[in-house]
Amino acid sequence: MALPAFALGAGGGLVGIATPVGGALAGAGVLYLLVDLFVLQPKLERKSLGASGADTAAQEFLEKALTLRSIDNVAREFGNTVKAAVGQTRSLLIAPGQDGIQLIGASGDAPDVSVLGDPTPALLWLGEAETVLGRAHIAELQEFEGAKAALALMDAVDCDVLMPFRHRGLLLGVGLVKHAGRGGAEIDSFYSAMCAYTTVAIANTFLDAEARGRSELAASFDLANAMQESLMPEERPIRRGNFELGGIFRPMAECGGDLWYWRELANGRVLLVIADATGHGAAPALLAAVAKGTLDACWQMSLTDLEPARLLSAMNRTVFRTGRKRYMMTAFAAIVDTNTGEMQFANAGQNFPYVVHKQARERGQVEPLIARGNSLGATAEAAYENHERTISPGDRLILYTDGVTDAGSPMMEPWGERRFRAALESMSNQHTARLPELIKAEIDRYIGSVELTDDVTMLAFHFGSDS
Repeated sequence: MALPAFALGAGGGLVGIATPVGGALAGAGVLYLLVDLFVLQPKLERKSLGASGADTAAQEFLEKALTLRSIDNVAREFGNTVKAAVGQTRSLLIAPGQDGIQLIGASGDAPDVSVLGDPTPALLWLGEAETVLGRAHIAELQEFEGAKAALALMDAVDCDVLMPFRHRGLLLGVGLVKHAGRGGAEIDSFYSAMCAYTTVAIANTFLDAEARGRSELAASFDLANAMQESLMPEERPIRRGNFELGGIFRPMAECGGDLWYWRELANGRVLLVIADATGHGAAPALLAAVAKGTLDACWQMSLTDLEPARLLSAMNRTVFRTGRKRYMMTAFAAIVDTNTGEMQFANAGQNFPYVVHKQARERGQVEPLIARGNSLGATAEAAYENHERTISPGDRLILYTDGVTDAGSPMMEPWGERRFRAALESMSNQHTARLPELIKAEIDRYIGSVELTDDVTMLAFHFGSDS
């Protein structure tokens, strides 16, 4: 890019800088060089970040996220990454602090938290938000008081992009960015990735503090009364032309460590995951948040070549680094090609899922998917095996955690595999998306007034039309 400047300078030298023509050539060369250095090159560098550069920046942030040990470090890396990708001029994090909330800048230059006024209405509204929000989008929602409060929050710190760091209703923090003006689909994707990855980073700092005995984790969930654990994730039935699915999450206590997850991949494939963190309470819930961040990362980076075994290996590294063997997780992952019925699956110590064949009214038509593997987080590196099989149109895949079959124990005989299989066979005429809720109702009838001693989580998937 600088060659024209040197050519103009050389031409000026040959003609003679003292002459009018030579001076003009030399001056033009200097001017071009300045334009190249301070206008063209920075523009090209920003353009080169594009989708691939922004994606790379987000992926590098995720790698660092699992090593960060304080909210201040998260804020610094968050700010540096966003600045590198989109050229933003300011970034701030709202996060839990010893005395309520704190406002943290990328380089410790945040305004005093008092500028926020009372952020509670905004944070309560953001606790229900599912995505990154720009100023224009929030402005369209001003009939809601929470949206007005969120705009006031952005005005108070002069920012125009807002990211809720949220998992299952737990608002772990909020990111605020002063955007430099560059946009587009690739930047929207970058912000979505950063939202997921920063959730991972913040959850990881909480877990680290708890593991080191530096804080009471349960007390950390108070971001101005906005950190609320919902009783269920999004549970609306999902129906597409060639598949249907539904799931439930019923925690035994205020926080739960179970996780169910699905995503559409390229070429008509669907990713299905169920996982169960050891223990109960806040720490397993945060481990589930970290695991979900890893799933989101793998999904965004590997839409075309994602495999269940590699996915579980990535989750294992995350759980090992975060849980430090104190907390582990079991998981099952499957990818179904909804064009052909071909399925790959891998298991990391999770209960064997069931394939319920279309002819489930006949006994023996509920088949376990047998695959074994070590629990996530037991070792730093673990390899998992991909298994393959084909399911037929009309078949169902049922993923579940052990809270389903163990329901009732230790006060009574657990509900168990036999009752579970019988219920699946008897409900063959029910829509797949309703199965998890119907199964939970059967469990409730069986255990009566006995309280759950573990989270109950299920995911039901139907291949083909479920009319």
